[in-house]
Amino acid sequence: MKDDLRTELCARLKGKRFGIVGIGNVIKGDDGAGCVVVEGLRGKIEMPVVDCAEVPENYGGWVEKRNLESVVYIDAIDFGGEAGEVRVVPLEKMMMSASSTHSLSLHYMILFLKNEWDGDPIMVGIQPKSMELDDGLSEEVRGGVERLIDIILEASKE
Repeated sequence: MKDDLRTELCARLKGKRFGIVGIGNVIKGDDGAGCVVVEGLRGKIEMPVVDCAEVPENYGGWVEKRNLESVVYIDAIDFGGEAGEVRVVPLEKMMMSASSTHSLSLHYMILFLKNEWDGDPIMVGIQPKSMELDDGLSEEVRGGVERLIDIILEASKE
């Protein structure tokens, strides 16, 4: 089976100093997927990771201070896929149509990065199933989170 996500992420991150930014709210079900990815990577990866919760716009300086060549932003994004599906979401689509619970602040963050940083921002979306309070991650999204952690760990070794 062809794994386009693995191929794309590994190609874009190969040989680069990159960071991981998890976005979300862990008490709102699958909305916490990005934060759970960051927790799963802590201590297993040499690259910097940060859980920015619901305020990605507060972490623009974080990227520049670490002299990163690429940053992977991970969030629950409704792109119309199957629950737990993981995709690289083109920034242009993110700016126009993909739905994130943090979309306004993500849009400003992306604009900031495009204007102030010459690195490669990569938006990775995990299709949520439920974003109800206190639901925890759905089984489908947990599977997507585990798959993404494996891919990032592989990319960090290249």
